[in-house]
Amino acid sequence: MVIAEYIYTKPVSSGKIRTTMLEFWNTFFSSGSFIPHGHCYLWKPPLVWLHVTSDTLTALAYYSIPITLFYFVNKRKDLPFNWIFLLFCAFIVACGTTHVMEVWTLWHPTYWLSGTVKASTAAVSVLTALELIPVIPQALALPSPAQLEKANQELQVQIAERLKAEKDLKKYQSQLEQRVAERTAELNASNRQMEELLEREQQARAQAEAATIEIQRYAERLTLALEAAKMGSWDWDLATDEIIWTPYHEMIFGYKSGNPKRSYTEWKDRVHPEDLLQVEAAMNTALANRQEFDCQYRLLLPNGQLRWVDAFGRANYDSENRPVRMVGMVIDVTDRKLAEESLRQSEEMTRRQLAEIEAIYATAPIGLCVLDTEFRFVRLNEFLAQINGLPISEHLGRTIRDILPDLGELQEPIFKQVLESGQPVLNFEVHGETLAQSETERDWLVNYYPLRGINGQVLGINITVQEITDRKLVEKELQQRAEELSQVNVALAQTMTLLQERNQELAQFAYVVSHDLKAPLRAMANLSAWIEEDFGERLPEANQHQLQLLRKRVYRMEALIDGLLEYSRVGRTQADVETFVVEELLAEVIESLAPPETFTIEIESGMPRLTTKRLLLNQVFSNLISNAIKHHDRIDGNIRISVRERENGYEFAVSDDGPGIDSRYHQKIFAIFQTLKSRDDQKNTGVGLAIVKKIVETEGGSISVESRVGYGTTFRFIWPKQSIRSIKN
Repeated sequence: MVIAEYIYTKPVSSGKIRTTMLEFWNTFFSSGSFIPHGHCYLWKPPLVWLHVTSDTLTALAYYSIPITLFYFVNKRKDLPFNWIFLLFCAFIVACGTTHVMEVWTLWHPTYWLSGTVKASTAAVSVLTALELIPVIPQALALPSPAQLEKANQELQVQIAERLKAEKDLKKYQSQLEQRVAERTAELNASNRQMEELLEREQQARAQAEAATIEIQRYAERLTLALEAAKMGSWDWDLATDEIIWTPYHEMIFGYKSGNPKRSYTEWKDRVHPEDLLQVEAAMNTALANRQEFDCQYRLLLPNGQLRWVDAFGRANYDSENRPVRMVGMVIDVTDRKLAEESLRQSEEMTRRQLAEIEAIYATAPIGLCVLDTEFRFVRLNEFLAQINGLPISEHLGRTIRDILPDLGELQEPIFKQVLESGQPVLNFEVHGETLAQSETERDWLVNYYPLRGINGQVLGINITVQEITDRKLVEKELQQRAEELSQVNVALAQTMTLLQERNQELAQFAYVVSHDLKAPLRAMANLSAWIEEDFGERLPEANQHQLQLLRKRVYRMEALIDGLLEYSRVGRTQADVETFVVEELLAEVIESLAPPETFTIEIESGMPRLTTKRLLLNQVFSNLISNAIKHHDRIDGNIRISVRERENGYEFAVSDDGPGIDSRYHQKIFAIFQTLKSRDDQKNTGVGLAIVKKIVETEGGSISVESRVGYGTTFRFIWPKQSIRSIKN
């Protein structure tokens, strides 16, 4: 069904296409539903014929102009850019056709055809206008008739002058022909003579060319021979100091080839400065004594390369026995010199190595020997001979089994392993007896190395023997000590566990004491205050003073308990290790103490950067600075903090200009509960400096005091550069 439908509908589709194309052409040439253009003129005869006449005459004129232009272009073949005239012809014909269509559409309204003609006219018009633009400059460049006339006149003058010159030339030509005839006769005679001379000259030239070819061949062979021998030749003109070099000579001296003529200065520039005087002296001696020049010297090239050359030369002398030139050869012997130097160094190294080996064999504090493939001694040193208990001569040619049967039987499997595998056996321990001490067992550490030939074949065994008897005894003793230390470590671990338990008990005790002692003290202070409040003014002044004194002593007792607890914790608590600048720490301490505004605290520059227990160092500075403030006798005191680096740490100093301390009390002030003021002063417990001393010494430092009454006080303490790890509580 589908195929039948397709066959049926296909002719219909083609018919439709043909119908559409036919309709298009009928519409294009048909007037259709349009009205003639004459209707626009209302078919008034005068107006219609006016347009008909005008368009007709214009069309005729347009058609006649292209004919005239085409005729003109066809006749003037030399006319430049004649194609523009042809383009104008097409443009004008199209315009005339447009006017014809104007007449046609008066009666026949085929406006599609008329519009197409106008469109064609527009296309030709635009093309003509575009092509005319680049032609205008060329047209303007053409000469004008006046210019052509002037050029023509100048040409006429030149023609007249040329005609006159031709007339004179003919006159002179006739005279010349006569003279030529005379000279021809003379030349014929001369030609015969010249022919004879030319014949002789050609013969001489042929001989010279043959000689030149032979010389060139000889020079080429000589040059090839010189280059093959790595030799260069030179020819030195002594009068001009000009030297002619061969290319290989230039290459040896590091110059680019192509400039065979060189100066004496260029030669000197390449000679090593240390050899120049020697070479010039040898050259002058050869010239003065009529001897051959023979010298070896070095060249120093601009790139730093060093070359060795051998130079030979022979001088030529004039009739007055003066040297005029020297010709010679130069050979690059750098490779030979390097080989000789390498050989010399190799021989020197070999001699040195042999001497070192001999010295090692003679002085080495270990046994050395060489065995062949049959395990016989080829060589050994005196040290090994003394170990074995026989002289060197009795070892040579014998095996270890022959001399020491037990030790030989023990080591022979190792000898076979080294020979078969070609790999060394290292650090093998041998235990046994030798003839030197037959009843004493000894220990040795032995290394076995394959001895290879040039082709890599194993030729024997190198053996080193180091006695380790003393070391083995020490190792046994150390093993015993290690076992003893292990037992001690167990005991120490038990002791540390016990100490930790005691520390915990002490901490618990300190807490209980602090709580149980401070509670009654606070109750006593409160009771005294309540009694004073209850009695008020009825209480006598003496009793009031006694109650106040009671409270002060209670507060002092409480401060003593706090100080005692703080003192007991020093060295038992873990403090973190931090990295900080001491100057920043001091600023924090001073800010926390809040000294009076009239006080001056000066921190010296250059404070170090420490990695230590910041909390402990803070506590030390806080106690020392607060003491200087508390015990000062003026409100305008001055405190200075300085530092000096020591080998084992940093020495810090806290100095004040206070009342000072008598030298009798310099040691007393560091003892716990010791104070130089009244015990009723609640701020003075006598624990602060004791805590400072304990902190500093626990960290591995020391503290001292410098003071005189009336001259202030300086506390100096050394703080280690590296912090000591605290014991964990």
